[in-house]
Amino acid sequence: MSLPRTIADVGEFGFLARMLPRLPGDGRVVVGPGQDCAVVRVGARSVVLTVDALVEDVHFRAGWLSPRQLGRKSFLVNVSDIAAMGARPRFALVSVGVPPTYPARDLAALQTGIVAAAREVGASVVGGNLTRAERLFVSVTLVADAPTRLITRQGAAVGDRVYVTGTLGDAALGVRVLQGSMRAARGATAVRRYREPQPRLQAGRVLVGTGVLSAMMDVSDGLVQDLGHICEQSGVGAVIRSVAVPRSRVYRALMGDDDSLALRGGEDYELVFTVPPARVARLERLRTRLGCPITHIGDIVTGRRARVLGASGALRAMRTGGYDHFARKP
Repeated sequence: MSLPRTIADVGEFGFLARMLPRLPGDGRVVVGPGQDCAVVRVGARSVVLTVDALVEDVHFRAGWLSPRQLGRKSFLVNVSDIAAMGARPRFALVSVGVPPTYPARDLAALQTGIVAAAREVGASVVGGNLTRAERLFVSVTLVADAPTRLITRQGAAVGDRVYVTGTLGDAALGVRVLQGSMRAARGATAVRRYREPQPRLQAGRVLVGTGVLSAMMDVSDGLVQDLGHICEQSGVGAVIRSVAVPRSRVYRALMGDDDSLALRGGEDYELVFTVPPARVARLERLRTRLGCPITHIGDIVTGRRARVLGASGALRAMRTGGYDHFARKP
C-alpha cells in the first residue's frame, strides 16, 4: 500500500486508519488505539491512559486564554477523555514548549492553572518536561483508575437511543466571538464555555458504573463527527433530530435556528452515548445522579454514518464538519 505524499493528502483520520492497524499487538492491552483512552494491565490491575496537546495558532490564539486558563484547559480536555471511559484521573505528566521570549510569570501562571485543575478532579501532577519551541504548546498525559466495566466507542446496536449531556455549540460560538465575527457582549457565556470546559466526570462514572450504556465517547471534534466514530466502530448508522439537539439560550439568541455549530462545532467536551431500549427506564431513574442534564437526540439505525433529520422532515447526510488537523480546506 503506497502512502500519500503528505498527511494533508489523506487527513488526520485517514492517516490514523492506515497507521493504527500496523501497531504491534501486546497481550497486556485491554483497550488499544482508536478509543478515547487506552486501557492496559499493570500487574493485577488495569489503568487508563490518555494524552493530548493544545498548540498555539492551532487550538488557540494569543490573547484568547490567560496563561492560567490555558493551563487549566490543557488539563481538563484530557479529563474529558477519562470521563468518556467512566474512569477516575489519578496522575499526570505535563510537557510544555515555550519560545525563549515567553514571560516567566506567565509560565508560572500556566503551571498554577494545571495544578489547580488537577486538584479539582483529585489528580496529582507527578512530573513532566519543559522545552524550547517555536510556538507555545502544552501536552498532558493522564493515568486513571479503570472502572470495573469498560465502555468504548464499539457496542452501539440498531435500535439504541442516542443521548448527549449538557448543551452543544457554545464553545464553537465562543471562538466566533473571539475571532470578532459575533458581538462580544452577548457572547460572553459562550466564550466562557470555550475557555473553561467542564468535563462530565460524574456523569461518565455513573453511566458506566450502572451498566446502562452500549457505547460512549466525548464530544471534542463536533457531534456529527464524534457520533460518526461510534457508528464506524460499531458498524451502525445514526439519525439525529436537529430540533432535539440541546442548545443554550445564548446559542439560540445569537444563532437562531442555525444548527451548524451545535452539530459540527468542537470543544464542548460533553458526552455522547447510546442506550439499549431495555435500559432506558433505568437511565431515566439516574438523571438526578448525573450532575448535568441529558437529552435524547436520535437513534441508532442501519448504515455506517450519522445523518440529520431537519425540522422540515428532510433527512440529510452531512460532511462531518468536525475538526481535522490536516484535511485540506475547500
